[in-house]
This record gives sequence, structure tokens and C-alpha cells, in this order.
Amino acid sequence: MIFGNANLARPGHGAGLPETDALRTSAWISRDPHAPPPEEAVDFILFEHLRHREMCTALERMAAAPAADAVEAAKLAQFIRHDLTLHILDEEELFFPLLRERCLPEDEIDAALQRMNREHAEDRELSAQVRLILLSIATEAKAPASIKGGAEALRRFAQNQRRHMMLENAVLIPLARRRLTGGDLAALGQRLAARRRLESPTSHR
Repeated sequence: MIFGNANLARPGHGAGLPETDALRTSAWISRDPHAPPPEEAVDFILFEHLRHREMCTALERMAAAPAADAVEAAKLAQFIRHDLTLHILDEEELFFPLLRERCLPEDEIDAALQRMNREHAEDRELSAQVRLILLSIATEAKAPASIKGGAEALRRFAQNQRRHMMLENAVLIPLARRRLTGGDLAALGQRLAARRRLESPTSHR
């Protein structure tokens, strides 16, 4: 995914768009009644990747749009700031360390995780740039093409996210299913659920 922890505000905190109730609500399919609960850790992570693919499609659509869509830009900025950020923290603080602990030498997990961490670090600056572009679209009604480097940054961000998800879905998720124990998955799911209770909209009112 995108960010490392160093320059990243935790969800619900830090600068950005005003946290109205509408902006706190994630865009697209966050309330899908068929979404697996966080307690079903691997399926929940895969479902979040589905939401991230929809984010990428929305970013690419916005990059090609001739006019500003302020509402969509606000939703995208909030999704990146809250939902995507929380997902990355889950990976770096919970999921990746567990994989490193459980995988065997022949899994070569260190190489995959090093690549993920390297890409996180490389994308920090781009992620900040994308959020500023989306903020300009949302508050100043600027089309991406009218912002220097705007459309290209949105497309590149989406491409990077798709690349990250390909690695995770093709390598990390199968290893998680193979190597993590029932107890590991239950503990991971409980921690994912606890974080989402902590970061729910009502916790910031």
C-alpha cells in the first residue's frame, strides 16, 4: 500500500478536510452488508483491497475528467486519509510482523516484505501530493488538468496501489492462509476489530 508510519497522521487526527459526518463516512462500498467482519482477518483484508481497487478506478476517472467533481474529490481525500491509512497501519504493525514470525525460510517472506516497506517509503511524498490535489479540487473546484502535475499524480498513485495489491494478493495472502494458525488469525481479527471500534466516527465526536 502507500504510507510508512513516520510522516502519517493516524486516522481521525491531523490536518486535512473538515471532519463532517459526511466526510467521515467512507465512499463507495464501505457499508456493504456482505462485507466480512474484521474478525475474519484474511477475508476482511481482501475485501479492503476490493475497496482500494474502486478507489484506484475513481482516481483514474477523476484524472481524465474535464471538470472538477468536488464531492468525489472530498470522499477520495477522506478515504485515503482514514481508511487507507488505517489499512496500512494494520499491515505494518500487525499483519506483516505476524507473517515474518510464522513463515518458513523457503517462503522468502523477508524479500517480499522488504519490497513492500520500500514501496511504502517511496510513496509517502506522492500520497501527500495526491491529498493536496484532491483538496484543491474539493475546495476550489479546480479540474485535475488545471493543477500542475495533478492528473499525472492521480494516475501514478492509482497505478502504484494496483501494483501493491497484486503483490499482496498473489504472495502475502496465500502465505497467510498457509502459515498462520487458527489462533493467529483469531488474534489478528480481534485486533483489527478493536482498531475499527476505536476509530469509529462516534469516537471522534
